[in-house]
Amino acid sequence: MELMNQPFSGQLGNRLIELLNSPDYHTLNIVVAFAKNSGVLRIKDALENFRGRGGIVNVYVGVDLGGTSYEALTALLLHADSLNVIHSENDQTFHSKIYQFIGDNAGLIVVGSNNITAGGLWTNFESSVLAPVENSSAEIGPILKEVDNYIESLSSLEDSLMQMGSQDDIDKLLESGYVFKEVAQQIRLAKAAAQDGSRQRLFGNGAPAHLPYVETQKKAKVVTSVSEAPESFDFAFLKDEGNTIWFETKSMTGGSRNILDLSKKSLVELGDPKGTPFDLGDQKFMRGGVEFFGLDPAATDQKKNITLNFEGVDYFGNEILYPDGANANGTWRLQIKGASSSERKITEAFRAKGEGFLLVKKVIAFTKINDDYYSLSVFPESELENFKVASYILAWNGSTRTARQLGLIFQKIDNP
Repeated sequence: MELMNQPFSGQLGNRLIELLNSPDYHTLNIVVAFAKNSGVLRIKDALENFRGRGGIVNVYVGVDLGGTSYEALTALLLHADSLNVIHSENDQTFHSKIYQFIGDNAGLIVVGSNNITAGGLWTNFESSVLAPVENSSAEIGPILKEVDNYIESLSSLEDSLMQMGSQDDIDKLLESGYVFKEVAQQIRLAKAAAQDGSRQRLFGNGAPAHLPYVETQKKAKVVTSVSEAPESFDFAFLKDEGNTIWFETKSMTGGSRNILDLSKKSLVELGDPKGTPFDLGDQKFMRGGVEFFGLDPAATDQKKNITLNFEGVDYFGNEILYPDGANANGTWRLQIKGASSSERKITEAFRAKGEGFLLVKKVIAFTKINDDYYSLSVFPESELENFKVASYILAWNGSTRTARQLGLIFQKIDNP
């Protein structure tokens, strides 16, 4: 039996991936209060490898306190054999955190405080007990039986348990306000922080804890050239995973209206990029939005492919380049044209939403997972003012106020 005090004695996310890759288990039952894309996308490949060997994954997750996102449920629907949402209408919070691995000859139960979020599995202070289970162990047997009984009790909750059989079920939760898109939550929290104003810092930065790099399929060579900023300036919000850049799209370009201009430099409307990777040495301007994706706006001979996760599916081969010749318009472009591992194009997924050109006259947001891996979210143009208010830096996606707008949203690693 082991007590893991994260991050001092390990990170549960790494241990879960090791256990999923072990041949000793055939079933994983997950019971958690909260799930976010930041956690799910970091374990999804291990879940798929486990299922590919014949393993079964069952998930029970709560939706209280805004701790579970629309994107996380969408991804879990794709990477689990069963997905169940638990919620009580009488303010009874679902707050369990249990991971039960079952094998033919042995098993393992994890009980603690870890949710399926980046914070819960890697960066938060969390504690959990990992109890190995052997068929011959009379001491552990009752604990295993109690976990089984608890999951059976959850399954019998009737109206307080809803099985997610399709994406339509998750969309219904979104439409009814039980879950929210993650960037929408970022907007809400950023607006609240802006209203609270600045607060004197009385504590330090805690203990070091690092997130794992997510390997994506068909991964192209990453070309980066990011400027360095003074060590005295804390701009983790511009470098770390979990942070967001958004763009006003207006008409877009390309035959499928899927090409986004990123600009070489941007006219600053609000905020100060001084000391950040966006700093141009001119208070009125900052480096263009392409900087967020790890490319030097001035190095126009570079290209980069990124992976976009849209509604739970990874689309590979979305190219960022600075066009020349007849196609040149003096700005960087992100060609949102990737395809999934099943060779379905992301533009087909856009058309399936039934809006014609999905990205036209919208606000689109990119949340960083890795330097070459981002989550893409689409919002109606009516949300533009909310995005502007919540932005740490607000700018124009070009050198004049006739350009589309963009903004950067500070987001600490989600910590439920």
